[in-house]
Amino acid sequence: MTLCKSYTVFLASLTVLTLLSGCARTTVQIQPDDLLPVRTIVVLPVEIDTDGQSSRSPKEMQQLEKGQKLVDTMLAEYFSGREDVALLTAGQRDSLDKDMTRCRTTAAVTICRTKQADAVLLCTLHRFTEREGNEYSIVSPASVAFDYKLIHAETGQTICSGVFNETQQHLLADMFQFFKKTQRGVKWLSAEELARDGLRQKIADCPYLKKSGAVTK
Repeated sequence: MTLCKSYTVFLASLTVLTLLSGCARTTVQIQPDDLLPVRTIVVLPVEIDTDGQSSRSPKEMQQLEKGQKLVDTMLAEYFSGREDVALLTAGQRDSLDKDMTRCRTTAAVTICRTKQADAVLLCTLHRFTEREGNEYSIVSPASVAFDYKLIHAETGQTICSGVFNETQQHLLADMFQFFKKTQRGVKWLSAEELARDGLRQKIADCPYLKKSGAVTK
């Protein structure tokens, strides 16, 4: 293929293919010297954000419930083989603390102490909208938003947290981060693919949750 043809193909790709654009950030930056000893972690089932629940359509709630199950599965896959991490089912969580919905942070500390863990991971799903179309042609893109908090059991302090909030947009909408975002692949992602990529990014940003395992001093 000649240079001219290659350039033409590249320009065509820019006008057709896509990247992700939006707000994705980690809210707590931790320096190595500030790390607390966290040897064991309890992971609670993903919760759906209840704010504005009455205004959501049945379709939106159905997609959120689907996303809730998918993110639970992703967390289980991410922490698979980690003896320092225990994932609770909804039934196990509820049997440990009946006030989880009313007071999440206090309940998290209670669960940690009951399970003799050093920290608990809370994840809340705010939006899970599936794309309409396929990976090459869509009517509307996928959109996902969630946050997580890692709570220290002894103090109730949030020792690590992150937010992911992205809606896929056309490639030309964000040329500034072109080369970074092409690593994800230039196609329209499903909501599951978008959530998986976001979860991997955000969880990996937290030193307590990295694949390397527990933090000890």
